[in-house]
Amino acid sequence: MIKNLLVIGDSFTYGDELADRTKCWGNLLADKLNYGIINRGVVGSGNIKMVRSLVEEPVDNYDLAVIAWSGFDRIEIADEYSVWETIPGASKNQYRIPDQSTKFRSTLIDYINRHHVDEYLYRQQYLVQIILTQSYLKYYNKKYVMLDTFINHKSPIRFDEKNKDLIDKIDTRTFLGWPTESMQEWTVGTPTGPRLHFLEEGHQIVADKIYNFLTD
Repeated sequence: MIKNLLVIGDSFTYGDELADRTKCWGNLLADKLNYGIINRGVVGSGNIKMVRSLVEEPVDNYDLAVIAWSGFDRIEIADEYSVWETIPGASKNQYRIPDQSTKFRSTLIDYINRHHVDEYLYRQQYLVQIILTQSYLKYYNKKYVMLDTFINHKSPIRFDEKNKDLIDKIDTRTFLGWPTESMQEWTVGTPTGPRLHFLEEGHQIVADKIYNFLTD
């Protein structure tokens, strides 16, 4: 019976800007492992959405999970129209506002840009989600790997003594690259698309990194 790999992440896991999404790192890794693939990468996904996607996936569907954490400051918001994401300081563009009925979102985005608290976002939307996710996967006896898509470790908040209580709870044996590496660094210098997603060469690098981590 074939085993299945579940990958969860944002646009870099989805394979955004690839000419052929079957060349995304999840598919390449599954091929190397001789696993089937369940790709739950979602363009624009933040960490809250990723955890929800994991919990909603039936545990019998997969044998190995790879969680590629997004930026700690990606905020999920729900209103009567939809669930959407905003990133403080980078979300004034109107593509996140589908029509005039949701034009009010620009006011909320502006407020968040001015008044968000990185320290809160880092603890609650990143560290806490890592700890909850590893506990969930261990409870169901699922093999897993975590890694960072973005350079969350570049934030000085990671080394703030106030976060030591949570950082000490992270199982670094299952976190590829912790505490100083991410996909972004592994793929520096490789070709990217117009929206700066790495392309086939970068996806191969990521797949090889995870494969080597699993098989060493």
